[in-house]
Amino acid sequence: MTITVEFDFDKSGFTNFTELERKIWRFVLEIGRILLRKILEVWDEELFNSRERSRYASHGKRKTCLKTLVGDVEYERTVYVDKGVEGRNACVFLLDEALGIETVGLVTPAVCEVIANTICETTYRETSRMLKETTGLSISPQGVWNIVQDLGETRREQVGRYSDLRRERRSTGVISTKLLYEEDDGIWLSLQGRDRKEYGPGKELKVGIAYDGVLWSGGKNGKARRTLHNKVAYTSFESAEEYREHKEGLIASRFDVEGIQMRIRNGDGAGWLRGFRNADVNVLDEFHRNKAVTTSVRNPEFRTELMKRLHDKDVPGVFEYLEAMINSEDDPDAVKNYIDLQDYFMNNKDGLLGVYDRGLDIPKTSQPGTIHHARLGSMESNVFTLVGNRMKGRRANWSVKGAANLANLLCLYHTTGLSGMFTGLSEPLSETVPVMERKPLSASAVPTKTGKGHECWRRTTVPNVPWLKSITGFQSLTDLRLS
Repeated sequence: MTITVEFDFDKSGFTNFTELERKIWRFVLEIGRILLRKILEVWDEELFNSRERSRYASHGKRKTCLKTLVGDVEYERTVYVDKGVEGRNACVFLLDEALGIETVGLVTPAVCEVIANTICETTYRETSRMLKETTGLSISPQGVWNIVQDLGETRREQVGRYSDLRRERRSTGVISTKLLYEEDDGIWLSLQGRDRKEYGPGKELKVGIAYDGVLWSGGKNGKARRTLHNKVAYTSFESAEEYREHKEGLIASRFDVEGIQMRIRNGDGAGWLRGFRNADVNVLDEFHRNKAVTTSVRNPEFRTELMKRLHDKDVPGVFEYLEAMINSEDDPDAVKNYIDLQDYFMNNKDGLLGVYDRGLDIPKTSQPGTIHHARLGSMESNVFTLVGNRMKGRRANWSVKGAANLANLLCLYHTTGLSGMFTGLSEPLSETVPVMERKPLSASAVPTKTGKGHECWRRTTVPNVPWLKSITGFQSLTDLRLS
């Protein structure tokens, strides 16, 4: 198939290079839309000619629209009555079923990937504007939000599947390591609307990471750059129990958990973290430990002495000095602060010593000399990188659902990347390997839905069309005649 397109060029119609560049860009997008429309309509014709005629009766053609990287592509495809569905005649579109299309106004996985990557860096409004400028697609900020919610829910379902497989001891993790580091913290996000009335002005989003060591590489100005190796991240507003369950499933999807000999967890000592039972070593995060001392002890002399004992790893001395502080203080408010600090340290007594200060036999990393042991304390930076940089500030307020779904994408974006999320969108869900379930993503709530026969797509035969095997078979760009 050859498509010939004429381009009317009149240099007197341009006042500068920018106008010329934009016109050519619009022309290239138009070529892409023409190619896609022709391909789809030819494919529909092939299906029409090769269909099971005794079963599928043609009832003319109908228009639909596909939102793609080159813009809105309108095309016609044949509608059939499927006489093979027991008890009724179902209205079906064989082309839509061959492509996995189930709703009008579908956004292609390629556009969804662009939206997902862009929304992790900027706002819904800016993402909508960028799509308009670069692809010609007119998707409103609300339409972008709808797509992000679908993607976030799909990611949440995938993590749930990982958890199910872990419980069934069928996890898919293949990264082998004897040592695993884990860190957890929370970040408060401002809420809006009904969620603000239900939960208050803010709600804590739980954030956790896991990794098997640290890589050091050259950075700017001769400073070494520190990277967490094989990092995975999970975040949610869930209860502590649900959070732990889903995080464990995510870890098991990445690492061979059966081969891990030691798990080291670093946290801020919050109550919801104490329920983790699978860590071999628990460490109280040094930043939060020091912050607790700074905010609770106003007396500079007391504070200096207490910090000295902490730095000297004198845990018994810390509690002795705290008791002496409580007994020597007359101010009831100060006494209360000291008792609260004492309780905080007592609840995390085992974590006051660093992991390398306990004389433990710590396993080697998977690649000694290349992957190094971690000193922990990376969570504050990761909370900002994963969530805070995008979702805090700028007077941003969130619904619980909207924040959770975007945060799911942010964790994937900043760790393993979003690309793998879309490779499975056109594949059926495997029973053994958890991939993304194919799911239509609509740019807006489209009320009209196309009918389909019961699992008809499983029985539809797509003909062996040679030109469909390779896009180069079209020779589309070389055959364009510009005049």
